[in-house]
Amino acid sequence: MKIAFIGLGTMGLRMAAHLVAGGHEVVACDVNPAAAAALAGAVRIADSPADAVAGVDVALVSLPSVQIVEQVFLGVGGLRDAAAPGTVLVDMSTSPPTLARRLFAECAAAGQPCLDAPVSGGPTGADAATLTIMVGGDAAVFERVQPVFELMGSLVRHVGGPGAGQAAKLCNNLIAGCNMVALAESCAIAAKEGVDPATFYELLSASTGDSKVLRNRFPLAGASERHPSSQGWQPMFMLDLIVKDMQLAHELAAAHGVTSEMTDTALAQYLKGQEQGDGRLDYSAVFLVKRPEAR
Repeated sequence: MKIAFIGLGTMGLRMAAHLVAGGHEVVACDVNPAAAAALAGAVRIADSPADAVAGVDVALVSLPSVQIVEQVFLGVGGLRDAAAPGTVLVDMSTSPPTLARRLFAECAAAGQPCLDAPVSGGPTGADAATLTIMVGGDAAVFERVQPVFELMGSLVRHVGGPGAGQAAKLCNNLIAGCNMVALAESCAIAAKEGVDPATFYELLSASTGDSKVLRNRFPLAGASERHPSSQGWQPMFMLDLIVKDMQLAHELAAAHGVTSEMTDTALAQYLKGQEQGDGRLDYSAVFLVKRPEAR
């Protein structure tokens, strides 16, 4: 296929590289031309999303905010206006299900099938092509694009209709965000008690406190050199982004009349992290809210 990839940041560049390696013709597009140029093997670097989508079979979008996604899809000269009928448009960002359903409806009116396909697994999963990809939209359209998804992920599932992929992703990030705050609180207590970080990590990894969040983001420096806490909190997923996702999860819960005490409590800690200026650090830096002396 000929594929446009729009948004070549931390995740997008790694994901698009697998499509090139899989033999597809990939058109690269990013607001930063240097980011687009970093995609080795791209057949072309596009000046804009409208330019990128010209003549392609599929356009994949991986962008950091809801507002940018909406602009790229539905703004003047956006994908809805520029893509030819039949071009499959895929939002791989994390966005609200309501927006996914709006994109589906408005792009369908222009003859363009639309899928929501957010991912989980972070840069490590993007590098290794082991992402989990959660897809909402028409099942027949999903089947057309499934081989493309499988070049980027090891678990690719059609979840349901438009917005279902986004709903699953927000629920996943709700769990991850709450888990990280609990882990930060636990580690702050253990540190005050003088428990050795490496020993504590080993114990938790073999106990009921184990989780992927623990194994990727243990917030006590020195237990594992690959964790952000041992790397100056270099972001695998920024604290600003978990705030965005947990706010979206809160809104989704409210829309369905589901109370969200856990989400709101954890979100308050991340907001404190933003107030401390830690928004562009990895979200495990919420630990610094509990133990600022670890900065």
